[in-house]
Amino acid sequence: MLSMTISGIPIGSTIGAISAFISTNYVGRRGTMLLISPFYILTHLLTVLTTSPTQIFIGRILTGMVDISTTMASQIYTSEIATPELRGAVSSLPSVALALGILVCYVIGAFVDWRVLTLCELAFPIAYLSMWFQPESPVWLLKKGRMDDAQKALKRLRGQDTDISEELFRIKENCDREAAKPKFHIREIFVPLFFHPVLLLVPLVFLQMFSGYGAVVYNSVTILEGNSPIDVGIATIILAVCLVVAVLTVSIFIDSLGRKALMLTSGLIIKISLLALGTYFYLRDTYGPESVEHISWLPFASLVVFYTSYAGGYSSVPYIMLAELSPVRYRDIMGSIGYFSSNLLIFVVVRTFPELQKGIGDYGAFWLYACILAVGAVFIIVFVPETKGKTLEDIEYFFKKTPDQEL
Repeated sequence: MLSMTISGIPIGSTIGAISAFISTNYVGRRGTMLLISPFYILTHLLTVLTTSPTQIFIGRILTGMVDISTTMASQIYTSEIATPELRGAVSSLPSVALALGILVCYVIGAFVDWRVLTLCELAFPIAYLSMWFQPESPVWLLKKGRMDDAQKALKRLRGQDTDISEELFRIKENCDREAAKPKFHIREIFVPLFFHPVLLLVPLVFLQMFSGYGAVVYNSVTILEGNSPIDVGIATIILAVCLVVAVLTVSIFIDSLGRKALMLTSGLIIKISLLALGTYFYLRDTYGPESVEHISWLPFASLVVFYTSYAGGYSSVPYIMLAELSPVRYRDIMGSIGYFSSNLLIFVVVRTFPELQKGIGDYGAFWLYACILAVGAVFIIVFVPETKGKTLEDIEYFFKKTPDQEL
C-alpha cells in the first residue's frame, strides 16, 4: 500500500498533463496558474480530511493532477518571458521552488504529523494567486492576436524605458508564421520540426527519471533506516538543504556553463554515488552487517552526493530544454508529452523499485540505474544540441530542414 500511496501523485500528474495542454493553450500560462490555484487548495483540504488509505491515495492522485498543471504552466511561462541571456536561470526557478518545497516539508515534517504538514503546504498554492498581479506571456498573447496586450505585457516585463520593438517584432513574426500554417494534424508528427525535438526530449526525460531519482528520493528514509549513524529526521533535512544549495548554484551558472556540460557532469557524479550506494548494500547483504560497520557513513554520504549532483543538472536541465526545444507551434502539446512521459516514467520507477529490490537486491537496483546513466551520457554527447545563449527562434530553425520549410 505504501508504494501505491507514493505513486498517487505520478498517476495524477500523468492524467493531468493532458488537461494541462488544453488549459495552457486556451486559458493561457498565467490563466492556468490562477485557474488551478483554488483546486490545489481544495485537494489539500480533502487530503487532510481523509479517513482511509484509499482516500489518501485518491487525494494524492488529485494533487498530482493540479500539480502538473501549475508546473507545466510555470515552466512554459518562465521560458517565454525570459531573455536569451537569462532564460536558463529564469527557467530553473521552478526547480528551485521544488527544492525549497522539499526542504520546508522535511523540516516541518520532522516535528508534526502528515495532516498538519499538509495544512502548512497550503501556503504554496495560495502563493500562485499572486499571478493575478503579473502579466500574461507575450508569446501566448500574440498567438491569440492580442497585439496591444502583448506590447503592454512585454513593456512591463522589460521595463517602461526599454525599447521592445525589435523583440516584439521577432516574436510576432514567429507567431504569425506559425498562425499562417494549417491547424495541427496528426500527420505532423512525422514533420522534422515536431519529431526531432520529441526524439530528444523523451530520452532526456527517461534518463532523468531512471537516474534513480524516484527510487532514491521517495525512499530516502527507508534507505537510511538502520544504515546511517545520523538520525534519519536530521539526515533528510541535511539532504534537502544540499538539494536547495545545489539548485540555487546551478540557476546562477547555468547560462555560462551550458546545458550539455551540466547534464554530463551531473550524470557522472550521480553514477559514482549510485555505485557507492550499491557497493555498500552488496557488502552488507553478502558478508553481513558487521562487514559495513566501518563504512556506516557511506549510505548518507552517497545520498548527499546524489541529491547535490542530481540538482546540479538532471533536476532542471531536461525541463529547461523541454521549453527551449519546443517550437512555438507545438510548445503546448510537447509540454504535455514531456510531462506526461516524466510522470508516467516516475510511476514506473516507484512501482518497479520494490520488485527490483526483491529480484536483484538493493545493490543490483542502484547499479542498474548507474548503467542506464552511462548509456545516457553517450546519447547526450552524440545527439543533444547546446541551446545556451540561443533565441527560441534560432533553436526552432535548427530543427527545420530548410528555412522556408512548409508542413
